[in-house]
Amino acid sequence: MSALQNYFGRIAKVSKSIVIGLGTTWRYFVNYKEELVTIQYGSEKYAPQGNYLPPRHRGIHYLESEKCIQCNICAKACPVDCIEMEGTRDGDLDGAWQGDKVQISKFVIDLNKCIFCNLCCEPCPKQCIHMGQEFDFASYTRANGVKNLLTDQPYTEADQEAEASRREQMVVLADIKKKEKAAAKAAKKAAAEKKKAAEEDKDKDKS
Repeated sequence: MSALQNYFGRIAKVSKSIVIGLGTTWRYFVNYKEELVTIQYGSEKYAPQGNYLPPRHRGIHYLESEKCIQCNICAKACPVDCIEMEGTRDGDLDGAWQGDKVQISKFVIDLNKCIFCNLCCEPCPKQCIHMGQEFDFASYTRANGVKNLLTDQPYTEADQEAEASRREQMVVLADIKKKEKAAAKAAKKAAAEKKKAAEEDKDKDKS
């Protein structure tokens, strides 16, 4: 192939590509009502009706708190450390959420840091944390980007104050539980010693 043929061949190839691209653009231009390609967010007239997001869309998280066992696997799996949770199995907390044999005091996710990788949802043994369809969390302050998954609302100062109060309760409950375990252990030891002494007395009587 001569240089001239190669030159014009490249022009023909590029021209064909341009025609195909413009054909697609023209088709969308003419049939814009049938083939919507640009979603005008917030527009009542041109926005699509119904849910147009695929089921596998990685949107803002939501939690089924009643299933949660507070294993912290989701927080450990998070590559950017944007999940925080607190709770106790030592007793009831005022204002806490009931999980699966656990009282959940705090479960927040910082969406300002989140990379929506879904790594927090995949290893969850109870399948209780999910990525939903919601995608809009625009706000005038970054503080609203920290979501309280227990209330499905931004994590507020009131939530922080309530959490501080519950944290104090958890310290008290942990101390009570510790004392109960120590008392149970002491009682078990005393019972074992008593049983051993009785067996020794029995052996002496036989001899």
